[in-house]
Amino acid sequence: MLKKMYEKIRAVCRKLVVVCGRGWSRFMAFCGRIGNKLTSFSKTKAYSVILKVVVVVIVLLGLVQFVFGVMIYGFKVENKATKFVAKILPYPVAAVNYDFVTYSEYESERDYIHHFYAATQQGDIDYKSIDSQIMVQLIENKIIDYEALKYRVKVSKKEIDDAVNNIAVQNGGQDKVVKVLSDLYGLSLSDFRDLVKTQMLRDKVNQAVVKHLTVRHILIQVASDAPADQVAAVQTKAQDVLNQINSGSITFEDAAKKYSEDSASASGGGLLDPFQRGDMVKPFSDAAFKLKVGQVSELVRSDYGWHIIKLESSAGKIDQSFTDWLDSIQNNSLILNLFKIV
Repeated sequence: MLKKMYEKIRAVCRKLVVVCGRGWSRFMAFCGRIGNKLTSFSKTKAYSVILKVVVVVIVLLGLVQFVFGVMIYGFKVENKATKFVAKILPYPVAAVNYDFVTYSEYESERDYIHHFYAATQQGDIDYKSIDSQIMVQLIENKIIDYEALKYRVKVSKKEIDDAVNNIAVQNGGQDKVVKVLSDLYGLSLSDFRDLVKTQMLRDKVNQAVVKHLTVRHILIQVASDAPADQVAAVQTKAQDVLNQINSGSITFEDAAKKYSEDSASASGGGLLDPFQRGDMVKPFSDAAFKLKVGQVSELVRSDYGWHIIKLESSAGKIDQSFTDWLDSIQNNSLILNLFKIV
């Protein structure tokens, strides 16, 4: 039985070899015919003309790129011609790891910001400093683009549409927004969509990467310069609230509604918006980031008074502020400035 199976497998393999051999032979024959035709064509006058045209076009493009490169990098010429050519030929003004900031990107950002200052007739503007900040921001955007790919963060067309529509609704409709964009910034709606996408990608990377906490808190107020006996009295009051929570005689949410003196969050059971390191005063932030989900802190003193904190949830990976995280990424990135701002 095994012998018969072996013979069948052997026969199948032989057929496969024959079929593959025929296919390869036909492919090589086809390549040979194409090669013969190209060889014949290369001896014709048409081939010679086409080759000369291609060489001339390449030389002209190289010459154009060189001339406009000198105008952009050397003489800092800013006119319609240089802007037009820069949109076609990507002159790099900064290298960021494996990517480049192009002159066209820099000019587009620079134009709408300068347009705003001119439209609002603001005087004593340090444009060199502003242009330097623009370059820093564009470099940062390239880093965020790379990190977005790394963490698989995307902004969909629908998300951009929804964001732009919300902005239009909140500001008197799309026609009014388009007029403001044109008058104040010299931007089209398409340009504005690109800016919205950039900001949304930045926000989504922030949320996906940097650690954010959602907490509830109870605040019993006492001034930072209050006398010691008053601070102690308020501490006793706060400790009594904490004891009730720890004993289970009252839930944290109900205690916040009953005792918290933070009017903005008390009615919601002390719930705060998600935050990252650096968003809150340091004693509050330090205590919150030491907690485990569901854990209630001991009393925490800040300039506002005594806090009790409960960690509801934690999202993100990096235990830094977004700014500190970006700084650390930039410090470990290869960044070359190729364009001198004057």
